[in-house]
Amino acid sequence: MTEPERSEAVRQYTEGLSIAEVAKYFAITEPGMRGLLVRRGVELRRTVHTLRHDAFDVLTPEACYWLGFLFADGCVTYREGHLPQISVGLAQRDRDHLVSLRTFLGSTSSISAPSPTHESCQFSVRSARLAERLISLGRYDGPLGEQLDESRDFWRGVVDGDGSIGSYRRPKPSESTFSQFRLVGSKRLLEPFVTFLRRHDINGLSVRPHKTIYTIGTTCGPAERIVALLYAEATVALARKAEAAKIMLGR
Repeated sequence: MTEPERSEAVRQYTEGLSIAEVAKYFAITEPGMRGLLVRRGVELRRTVHTLRHDAFDVLTPEACYWLGFLFADGCVTYREGHLPQISVGLAQRDRDHLVSLRTFLGSTSSISAPSPTHESCQFSVRSARLAERLISLGRYDGPLGEQLDESRDFWRGVVDGDGSIGSYRRPKPSESTFSQFRLVGSKRLLEPFVTFLRRHDINGLSVRPHKTIYTIGTTCGPAERIVALLYAEATVALARKAEAAKIMLGR
């Protein structure tokens, strides 16, 4: 930022705009804007954010979906003297999905402006109750909560976070299309997913090591059956994957 821009940022904040609004105006992160204001000696206003700390107490289909998404893409961190933090980052193109998560959590916390280096947006909340619920349901250790294990909404959330689906064109001369499904993650998460698929008569998939993680994948008919199981008539999903599923199932 130039010196006139810094002065303008201070003026906007002191005249009533929030840190998030000023940061968005200048396309920088909120922590960066907060640091600028502190260095300029500006007294920061105290912000009280709302949050549904009980959002995951009852495992509704929507709650199961967001748990699956956070199991894949989110993290829980602890720091002495602070409430546990649940955070997730997505590419700028998927920012609207963070907006949907924020709405579900009843949160007024802001979503960061895209990072200049990674072009990703960050969203986080602080809650001991939400963090403990994620941990108790198996985010990092132990078995998955039974209701999650059996929920297509939970597994769709996992796939939206760490999976890929789509229809691809075969090399010449045929140039026909084929469907593909792939999911990466920890072995302790993928093995229950394979068991879930078997309960729905989708067999033949195995968990394979892939560098430092694990993966499962399939193509054609089995891929389409998995996508139909997870995405058909889904009420919440990552927009671009829901569109890919629609195209695949429409074919």
